[in-house]
Amino acid sequence: MPLEEKYEMLFDRYALAVATSYALHKELGVVDKSHAFSVEVMKKKLQSLIAYKVAKAITPGKAFKKATDQWLYAIQALNPLSNIEVTWVSDREEVFRVKNCRMLEKVRDMVKKAGLDIDPKFVCENDRKLSIEVLKELGIDLAMELEENGCRGTAKLK
Repeated sequence: MPLEEKYEMLFDRYALAVATSYALHKELGVVDKSHAFSVEVMKKKLQSLIAYKVAKAITPGKAFKKATDQWLYAIQALNPLSNIEVTWVSDREEVFRVKNCRMLEKVRDMVKKAGLDIDPKFVCENDRKLSIEVLKELGIDLAMELEENGCRGTAKLK
């Protein structure tokens, strides 16, 4: 099987798992609890980033660029680079936009095929909330707005 076909198959399964999980959490009334748990897990993962905290104290602009580059690199797992726009306002502020988000497209498709009674944009809202809270732990303020087929925002070093 070609690599691209494997990627698309795995992406479909991942999107279906995300949509199914959200639908179940919504039905059980535990969406907020699930989100809080995800934030808690991500914060524990971040505790191992002592090097970032040291770098931020010595060279804040460089540390900010490295942190936001890693965050945008993670976005590239689900979106081609051509769908991501990044503009550096300064060494402490970045503006970004994800257009034609592949994750949103896949979730919309899986929600429709599975007949789930949920708004596919939940994936955007969940990622927005999670990113804001996790980046806050790194001393980065994130303002993010959802668009029809993606999102845009600004990340600033505190």
